[in-house]
Amino acid sequence: MKDRIYVVFIILLVPFSLKFFDASFISSSILNYSFILFIWLTIFLSIPYFFKIKSVFSIPIYLIFFSIIFSMVMAYYSWDQNFFHSFIETTQYMIWPLFFFMRYHNISVKTLERIILFFGLAYALLFFFQYLNQGVVLFGKPLYGDEWTEDRGVIRIIFPGAGIFILSLFISINKLTSSKNHRWFWLVFSSLGIIIPVMQVTRQFIVGVLLMYLIHLLNNVSIPKKVVIIFLFVLGVGLAINADIPMVEGVIEAQERDSSLGKKYIRVLAGEYFLYDYSPNEISGVFGNGAPYWGISSYGKFNEKLGDERGYYLSDVGIIAVYAMFGIFSILGFIIIWLISFLIPLPSEYQYAKYYLWYILFTSFTWYSVYHYHYLISTVFALYIFQKGIDQSKRKIVIKKLLKTLIQEKKR
Repeated sequence: MKDRIYVVFIILLVPFSLKFFDASFISSSILNYSFILFIWLTIFLSIPYFFKIKSVFSIPIYLIFFSIIFSMVMAYYSWDQNFFHSFIETTQYMIWPLFFFMRYHNISVKTLERIILFFGLAYALLFFFQYLNQGVVLFGKPLYGDEWTEDRGVIRIIFPGAGIFILSLFISINKLTSSKNHRWFWLVFSSLGIIIPVMQVTRQFIVGVLLMYLIHLLNNVSIPKKVVIIFLFVLGVGLAINADIPMVEGVIEAQERDSSLGKKYIRVLAGEYFLYDYSPNEISGVFGNGAPYWGISSYGKFNEKLGDERGYYLSDVGIIAVYAMFGIFSILGFIIIWLISFLIPLPSEYQYAKYYLWYILFTSFTWYSVYHYHYLISTVFALYIFQKGIDQSKRKIVIKKLLKTLIQEKKR
């Protein structure tokens, strides 16, 4: 009975942690307060297990989580932002202890996969629903003004909460090549990973998903098959580029425009600023500046002015924003996570957890996928599943050793 309660809690936590995909038809006060309530409920439920659970991810999670906590002190010290404002703004980054809650209660990976796939499918359906109802903003926020506007040749709708969808895509492509059941479903679901990013005209979304798909398809196949897959991939991309598809043309034009700017590209300028000129003192250069309460505190108003007048936004510089807000030790935490993802092998059925972490790494320089609440719960899920894969590998090694010992004893 208790196990079911924990699963129900996680099911409820997903939509609340995503603010119901930033639903605009729900009162913002209700969304924000329920969001804060669920995040802190998660923290209080998880803290008793924080130091009890052993994991390869314990140290990096400690580094990231405590850097975020301490950043509230730095926001007060360096920018005179009061603790209440910091508490409200910083809460959105603090779901990391969920990892220890799930570890202690041993949440089934199969159950977690079903939850991820359910909300991944919900993301896709709600995106298409919003796309078919462009006259009203139901989810998220337009790039400019209060209405969806044309950008890169199409009406551009960047649907919020993409993290859970991306993780569900990698589960699908993994199942497509490893499972003999429901392959048509996995094929259709995986194809959404091409269709929806292209419809949103977001370069890192498109390239990131396609790159992970390619890596997966090239994994554990013969050299001739690798050659065929690469040929088909290049052919498919070439056909798409030359097919006069407005969305594809919009992406190409945006890439050509930004590439021509070189070091004058706004994200490059913003990255340099947040790295070298943002922190008002050396201590903030180490421990971070804290999360600015946008447009409310003096620190938040400074960031709002920075965006309005110079076009410098923390959300555009990803991992640099993590450093600017939470300092060097949070960066060290992410580096350790990514090193683990490259160095520790996983059973094939858990491989999608790696793809998600690699996707976050790939997009971390130009997008907020590394730290934003749209992605964080999915990141924690991926880390948990990764750890379960490590546990399974260790059990197999122990069983093999036991069997080998038993066989040797029988021979004697």
